[in-house]
Amino acid sequence: MVEEHNFKSNYFLRLLKGDYNPLTPNILNIDNNHIEYRRRNWYLISVDTENLHFQNVTGITVDKHLFGATLIIKSTGHDSIYVNGFWKKKANEIKDICSKYISFNTQRGTADAMADAISKAIGKAGESGRISVVDELKKMKELLDSGVINQDEFDELKIKLMS
Repeated sequence: MVEEHNFKSNYFLRLLKGDYNPLTPNILNIDNNHIEYRRRNWYLISVDTENLHFQNVTGITVDKHLFGATLIIKSTGHDSIYVNGFWKKKANEIKDICSKYISFNTQRGTADAMADAISKAIGKAGESGRISVVDELKKMKELLDSGVINQDEFDELKIKLMS
């Protein structure tokens, strides 16, 4: 089931950050896999949209001001996205939702990578009759170096492989 969350920035808070046009709200649409940032462009002709998959989002930060907060969305391959105009409580709520989805999608990506590595190993085992421990250690080390798995997961897989 896809859970959707929609957030619209506050004009007063955007006014404090220098955005004087009431027709240019910042809108965040968040579902289980993506975060979409929409904003009407300065010419009021169309809407500019950035859509990021949570597997590519590395973090979200709340920069709190005297009034309101700015969300900073960091991702791989893109510049950070700055979203102004949210109250501090609402910004923290957005951060919590995004953190949950970032964690879920990162774990899912890790599980997919591990499943691919295991299926490839089983395929090679079917061809040769047995799995080479050295080859599997090399593959797991590559996954560790590329950041797909962390050190604890590597150690756990290594113990299983050695036994």
